[in-house]
Amino acid sequence: MHILVCDVDAVFAAQMDEYISEWFRAREIQVQSTVCTSGEQLLATPELERYQLAFLDVDLKTTDGIALGRRLRQVAPDIVLVYISAYLEFAPQGYTVNAYRYLLKRDIAAQLPSCLEDIFAGMTDPKKTLEVRHNRTTSEIPLDQIYYLESDLRQINVYGDIPHQPICTFYGKIADLPAMLYENGFLQVGRSDVVNLQYVRSIRNYKVELRSGVELNASRQDFPAIRSAWLEWKGQFGDE
Repeated sequence: MHILVCDVDAVFAAQMDEYISEWFRAREIQVQSTVCTSGEQLLATPELERYQLAFLDVDLKTTDGIALGRRLRQVAPDIVLVYISAYLEFAPQGYTVNAYRYLLKRDIAAQLPSCLEDIFAGMTDPKKTLEVRHNRTTSEIPLDQIYYLESDLRQINVYGDIPHQPICTFYGKIADLPAMLYENGFLQVGRSDVVNLQYVRSIRNYKVELRSGVELNASRQDFPAIRSAWLEWKGQFGDE
């Protein structure tokens, strides 16, 4: 998961980042956060469309957080916006950009955990999931958090939006993956790789480039069919 923290107070922003990282770390959820102290710095962040959650200071120096939220929504329409401020009177403004929640700085340590619980629950339920079993435990991974699956010997690595860091690893073979993956926008592009088509940036020159920047080899023999399937998917569901 990719998270933005933007607050004019660098010390508070760093503290927020630590609170957030600690919450996700305790749940063994990988997170990549970017901390900014101005709207300009935030908007200059590469690949903003990959971010899923943003904590924004309402009262920034050169722009207000509400306007910044509108700009963010233009790049990442589904991003969850949470506003933070020292003043209660700013709260009603957050609803003009469909803010998820409004938090007071003085209460952040108490309010943040329940806010993150609710946000994460909303992201994982009731979405379709891939059930995997590893180390005698069973986990359910939301399909829209999976960028691709890669076979490595007798194991399958499941990758998300953070390159080269598996969400999880389980024993199995590509041939044994459930049919429901392919019924929900997944496509096998090579002997060892199955990709989520919604995260494919391009397919050309026998390469599949994902929005995370990862590049995979496509089967030369099946390349025309692979590219055709991707173009058909784009035509039906749009280049999201």
